[in-house]
Amino acid sequence: MKKRKVIYSVIISVLVLIVLYFYHSFNGNPISKFYANKVLENYLEETYPNREFRIEEGFYNFKFSTYDFNVIEIGGTSEKKGPNEYEFAVRGFVKPYVTIDSIYTENLDEPLMEKLSTEAQAEITGLLQQTVPVVKGISVSLEVQQGTYDINTTWNKGMKLEKPIYMHIVLDSTKSTKEDVFTDAKAIQKVLNENNYNYESVTINGNIIDDPNAKYVKDDNGYVKYHISFASDTELQMKDVEVIDQ
Repeated sequence: MKKRKVIYSVIISVLVLIVLYFYHSFNGNPISKFYANKVLENYLEETYPNREFRIEEGFYNFKFSTYDFNVIEIGGTSEKKGPNEYEFAVRGFVKPYVTIDSIYTENLDEPLMEKLSTEAQAEITGLLQQTVPVVKGISVSLEVQQGTYDINTTWNKGMKLEKPIYMHIVLDSTKSTKEDVFTDAKAIQKVLNENNYNYESVTINGNIIDDPNAKYVKDDNGYVKYHISFASDTELQMKDVEVIDQ
């Protein structure tokens, strides 16, 4: 009888843990929510010291594993004759951090960003193709806040941006091996570093170009055959090259 009680206790404990796990997965927990709120309070004080805010009741967004908050600016008035209201999201349990700041995103200079990105893409593509001829194309993502630069400003790699740029590079790897892509990635990293580009990360897709019968993941420039990513200080290894299964 005693043994049976122990078994029942274990089963009940396991069931409780499972229920708590699924509850947390979909609803978060009060402790995490409390810390997320505190992190957001500190973020607002440090990022916008001359503005006053009120943080509304947040909720757990299980889809993105974030705590989402509406923030009201005290004394601020929008074009709709109501208070300025913004969306923020905080992710993480051990070290929560702000992932969405709609004040920041609403003040990005989209036209200038598009202009500078196009110019950066042309510059970097031309530079890399001198060393890695299989470079098919590059997209560059960068961020500039309104008022930082005039709309007629032209791209240069030394300009002050909100954060380091991100690059996505497509290679014509129709006839390339995994070793070829590894060599190309190392060469690209070397060129970018030697030319002092300030970048956060680079992703590379080695594609089969103009082959509609290839059984690879399709993207805008062909079928993905290989994939690799790195930061400026990454020590690249062969195992970093992912071969996309057919």
